[in-house]
Amino acid sequence: MQYCKKCNAYYYKKESTCTVCGRPLVEKSFESHVITQGYPIIPATKDNAKFVSKVFGIFSIGIAIISALINFATYSDNPILWSLVIIGPIAYAWILLAQVIISKHNYPTKVNRQVLIFSLIIILVDVLTEYKAWSLTYVIPALLVTTTVILPIVVASKPSTYYLHVRSLFFIILLDFTLATIGFTTPFMEDGVTWTSMAVATSGILLLITMFTFARKDTWIELIKIFRI
Repeated sequence: MQYCKKCNAYYYKKESTCTVCGRPLVEKSFESHVITQGYPIIPATKDNAKFVSKVFGIFSIGIAIISALINFATYSDNPILWSLVIIGPIAYAWILLAQVIISKHNYPTKVNRQVLIFSLIIILVDVLTEYKAWSLTYVIPALLVTTTVILPIVVASKPSTYYLHVRSLFFIILLDFTLATIGFTTPFMEDGVTWTSMAVATSGILLLITMFTFARKDTWIELIKIFRI
């Protein structure tokens, strides 16, 4: 009988190569009453993502606990909950890891959700640490501008599925315009700092122009569906 040394497979018919691995067969008498066509052993691969997440988990939990303990021990001398500035981003990083990186489906919607959650966390931290408007003036605008620039690039990497993500792109544009309106019409941002609001509004306008320039048909169709025009 024909035999494959790699796959440990016997062949009834006169084959010259193994149908599994493609290696040349040799003549050999079978050593078992049961003749099976085996498959090559595939070595198990290590799940590096789980290992990294465990290391990050231990590291982040340690930092959060240490920060909270130091803040608690020094609170009488410095009555500010500064540890929230550290714990907040760590919590957001875990939310992002769980819903965006690990779960890769419908990522634009998940990214928008994370932006919204992170923005609320940042505002809460600002409020609990004697509100000084740094959250709405600097951090959230930077977050929105970055998302407005990066998210369309990721979506554009797969043009065939663009129509699935038009709503998510419109949502980020709506967040841009909302924050810009808050910056120009309310006193919740630092006095005299308008360039961050202008940057957010400009990024939203540029994204809207880009959508109608490079994918006008799909954009119009989804716009009609959203507003039921």
